[in-house]
Order: sequence, then structure tokens, then C-alpha cells
Amino acid sequence: MGFLRFENWKFLIFLLASMISFIIGINYYIYIQDENIKKFARVVFENEALNNEALNISFAYFQWTELYEALKNEDHNFINKVKKTIKADYPYVKYVEFYSGYPPTDYFEITSEGTSLVIRFKILDSFGNSYLPDKFAILKLDPSYILEKYQIKGVKISSGDRKLSKEFVYGLKYERLLTIKEISLILLFLVLIVSIALLVNEFKTQRLLKNEETLNKSLEAIAEMTQGLLKGILAPSYQFILEKAVEIIPGAQAGSVLIKNGDYYEFAACVGYDFAQLSKIKFRPEELAQSMDGQVKIVTHLDKFDSEKITDERQEILVKYGRVSEIKAILSVPIFVENEIVAFFNLDNFEDENAFNQISIRIATVFANQVGVVFERIKLEEQLQKQKKYLEYISLRDPLTNLPNRRALETEAERMLALASRESKQVCLIYVDLKNFKPVNDRFGHKVGDYVITVVAQRLSSVTRKSDFIARVGGDEFVYLLYNCKEYIQFIERVIKELEKPIDYQGNTINVSANFGIAMYPKDATSFGDLLLKADYAMYYAKKNGLYFYLASNLNV
Repeated sequence: MGFLRFENWKFLIFLLASMISFIIGINYYIYIQDENIKKFARVVFENEALNNEALNISFAYFQWTELYEALKNEDHNFINKVKKTIKADYPYVKYVEFYSGYPPTDYFEITSEGTSLVIRFKILDSFGNSYLPDKFAILKLDPSYILEKYQIKGVKISSGDRKLSKEFVYGLKYERLLTIKEISLILLFLVLIVSIALLVNEFKTQRLLKNEETLNKSLEAIAEMTQGLLKGILAPSYQFILEKAVEIIPGAQAGSVLIKNGDYYEFAACVGYDFAQLSKIKFRPEELAQSMDGQVKIVTHLDKFDSEKITDERQEILVKYGRVSEIKAILSVPIFVENEIVAFFNLDNFEDENAFNQISIRIATVFANQVGVVFERIKLEEQLQKQKKYLEYISLRDPLTNLPNRRALETEAERMLALASRESKQVCLIYVDLKNFKPVNDRFGHKVGDYVITVVAQRLSSVTRKSDFIARVGGDEFVYLLYNCKEYIQFIERVIKELEKPIDYQGNTINVSANFGIAMYPKDATSFGDLLLKADYAMYYAKKNGLYFYLASNLNV
């Protein structure tokens, strides 16, 4: 019996110790849980998530020029629509109203009322530069949404009447809801600590994501503009892109574009200034306030810089038409094409030296990169187009004389004959073959022969009308197309007179002339091929019989 009593005593001691340990453990667990919940709540509600939620709502609705004007003008229809839209976009908002009175000193101010979170918002314009000094907005939020969203479990927001209620954040009260499942989690204490660490890390990630969300509107607008420019939907002018930059980048009220032209930078577009006057000005790189380091930067005190660097008549134009004395801050955005600064987009604010912040710089950097891509694409397409046009041009030109070649002649002849057919006109085709040219090559060589051909080409071109066409079709053979020319004999006489002028080459006098074959459309032939063939026959007849020219209509072919 003594043994049993001893063992029972030990058991009771052990049981009591276990119970005390259990109670201590439960209380310690509750204490730790309470402390973690408070710490966690401060992170979620006071430091990160709730502030981000409030900041997003402020950016989305209370930094909006249309609402700003509606409150000023007491446009109740618009105000009511905004209320409905906020409740639709944020289901956890239970109450939205606008009041007269002093607004919070910051964008918003968070307090509580009963079981609700209360946020007072300042009303600003879209640029964040002006606010209503006698109006503010109040939103009442259901904190259970925040608890659920950020997985704060075992907590119930209470009215504070119960003794079990404890202090939470922003004056809210809460109660702990212990369950058997929670008690069992004591054994997993270390796992819980790790889980909390992971959750904190997740909340930090969410905070970064929410900060990114504030940039979405601007980035989407930049992407839309870029796609429109690359697809050719929008015209890629400096003026258009500048207007978009002023519209997209927070803090911008006006702006200008400086493009590189040779060794200088000159104005290519502006918003809010007299472009006609500013376009008279150009700057050397060292005269630019934004410098040439290629960074997006904020420039203040522009008037002081200009007065020191620019002392000539440009200073007066900049003050009068460029408003440099009014500009408080410039956000300068360099545009690179093939690693060279080809332009600066300068975005100006007239009200605040701090109008541009890190968000503005980030958006401006993305904007600059996208515009650089567009300009590179446009430059590449322009180069390809120029190359294409050049290839098309040289494919239709004689390389020695730069006159149209046989291929160009065929194309022009088809066009001219079709026009003559519609208008019932005639076309005169004259085949020209030089006389006394072979001895030039034999005596002086092909270099001199080429020189003579170029002089002849110039002389043959000099007597044509705008409606006439001349092409080189062989070594010393040329073809005229004369539209509705009735005095072709007189024309040939002028050509002969011009051709037979002596050609001087390094003290040597060279004389050439030509034989001409004449064929008329539609009298002699109705197709270009036949017309050319008959003119060729007529030219050979003239050459063979010692004549200057001969008509195809007189041939028996």
C-alpha cells in the first residue's frame, strides 16, 4: 500500500506538473499567438498591405482630375457614379461619402470606428499637384476582408464590449478563437515559426507587386502607343510621341523634343510653347542642361543654367517663348538609337521642383526604351526603303550616262502608247545611232569613248521637252519617245545641231554626229516592239544611204 501511495503521489505530482506545464504551454502559446498576431497585424495593417490598399484606392480615384473638378463644381451625378464604382471595385468597402472640412495632411489617414476601418482621403488632381483644401472622402472598410486576404486566422474583430477583447490596430478590438486544433498546433511550434517567416516573405512580395500595380496604367499606355507605332496605326511624329509623354508621365505639364542634327541639337516639337520661335534655336551638346551622360534625370533651376551657358540672342527667345524662368523642374529623357543619343524628350512642370519622383523616372525610363525601339525600327525601315528605291532606280538606269535603260524604255513606252490610244494622239519613236564613234574608241581608247558617250547623252537630253523621254539602249544607240510631236523633223535638226558641236578632251577635238530612224504610232505600228523594229530599220537605211534620218513609213517592209 505504501508503494502504491508513493506511486500515486508521484503520478499526481507528474499529472499536476503535466497539467501545469500544459496550462503554461497553452498560456505561452496564447501569449506567443497574441504577440505574433499583433506584430503581424502591424505589418499587414499599419506598415504594408493596408497602406498599399489605401494608396491604390487613392491613385485610382482620389488623384483624378475629373473627380477633383466634379467636387469643386458639386456634380452630384458624377460623384454618385464614383461612389458606386468604388463599391463595385472594392467589395470590402461598406461606406463611401464626401465631406466638407480639412483633409488629411498626407494622401490618406487611417482610423477605426466600431468594427470598421475608416480611411480619410485627400482629393487631388491627376498630377498630384493640387488638392481640395475643404473636401475629403471617407471610406469604411470591413477589416475581415484584410484578415481573410492575408490569412490572419483565429481572430475575430469585436465591438470591445466583452472582457476577452484585446487591443488590435487603429483602435480596433479583437478576440482569440481557440480551438482543439489550435491547441494541437503547440506541438508544431517550430513549424509555425517557419510558416510565419514564409508568410512575412510572401507579404513583402505582395507589397512589391502592389507597388507595381500603381504603374500599370502608364505602362499599358506606353505599350499601346508602341504597338500602334510599330504596326503603323499611329503616325510616328515627334509631336505625337511628345504629347503622349506629357499625358503618360506623372508630373508633366508641358514639354519639348530636342533632336540631333549634325553637331547640334534643335527643337523638333513642343507642347505648351511657341514652336515657331523655338525652332530658330540650336544647342551644342555642352550647352544642354541635361548633359550627355545618357541618364534619365531631373533638372531644376534651368533659368540659372541657361543664363550662365547661353549669353547670346537665344537667351531672350528661351525666356520669352520657352518660359525657362517659369519652369520648376524638367524630367529629361534621352532617346538612344544604335547607342547614340538622337533626341531628348524634356517634360516640364511649372509648379513644383519635386513634381517628378521615382515613379516618374521609372515610367520615363520605360518610355525612353520603347521609343528607342520604335525609332530604331523606323530607321531600319527607312534604310530598307531607301535601299529598295535605290535598287529599283539603278535597275532602270544606264550606269554610264544615268539615262533610263532599255527596261525603263519599255515601261515608259507601254504607258505612253496606252495614253496616246486613250487620247487619240500619236507617239514618235526616234532611233539614234552615232556616226564616227568607232574611230574615237580606236584612236583614243574606251575611257575617252565613255566620256564622249556621257557628253552625247547630256546633249541629247538637253533638247527634250518634259513630256519627252530618252533612253540609252546600246553602246552608241539611243531612243527618243516624243508624245504628240508633229514637228519631229525640226526636232531632229535641233538634235543634229547640238550633237555636231565639237567635243574637247584634253586638247583633242572630237566630232560626232548621228543617223536617225523615225517610226510613228499608230501609223507605222501599234505595239512598242514593232515600232522600235521599224525605227531601227529606218535608221539603218539612213546610215547606209548617207542620210541623216529616214521615215519608217517610206520603207517597203
